[in-house]
Amino acid sequence: MSIRWVALLVEGQTEEAFANTVLAPTAESQGVSLTPMVVKTSATPTGSHKGGGGWQGYDRMLRNLLRQPHWRRVGLMIDYYGYPPGAPGQNGRRSDANDRHQLTEALTSHYVDPAAADRFCPLIIKHEFESLVLAAIDGGAGDEIIPSQALRSLRAAIKLAGTPEDVNNGASTSPSKRLKRAFPRYSKTVDGITLIQQVGLTAILERCPVFSAWWRELLA
Repeated sequence: MSIRWVALLVEGQTEEAFANTVLAPTAESQGVSLTPMVVKTSATPTGSHKGGGGWQGYDRMLRNLLRQPHWRRVGLMIDYYGYPPGAPGQNGRRSDANDRHQLTEALTSHYVDPAAADRFCPLIIKHEFESLVLAAIDGGAGDEIIPSQALRSLRAAIKLAGTPEDVNNGASTSPSKRLKRAFPRYSKTVDGITLIQQVGLTAILERCPVFSAWWRELLA
């Protein structure tokens, strides 16, 4: 079986660690070599600054990757919250998450690859990376990290919402804000990855239909 090469542009070190430690091993088992890359948002005399920022860095790197024919897929993983200024669809954005589909369509329309229309696979996470962390908690992670009362509260919120991806009803109740309140010492880079690793990717995919659909497309 020939190896399929996939590039994945991400917005920060946490997402890069998630891709390297959780996504890449599963991809490899399916004949896919997944290479995560953190967006470079600006350059200085001492080198490039990575992560966050406006859309210019994303645009430059996406166009460069799509010019390289050896990539079977070019993926993008970015939070709905903090969707960068200047990104496709940003000007018409509403104040709620219902336009996530429109933003995704704007991205795919903007980056058209005439050689292979299906190569670009963007994911706008619903609503942010911590949605995946909540999925891990729903799957049983966190007993040795987060206080039991806080865990019960988080799991109750997930049950009420229906899925971890739907836990959100305001700026103060986003997944990351809930995690910080439940566990003030929560570190996205350390605890977020650890919680996901405790249950594994399969448990995340079972609980996050938006993320799961994108993952299947990325590996196809």
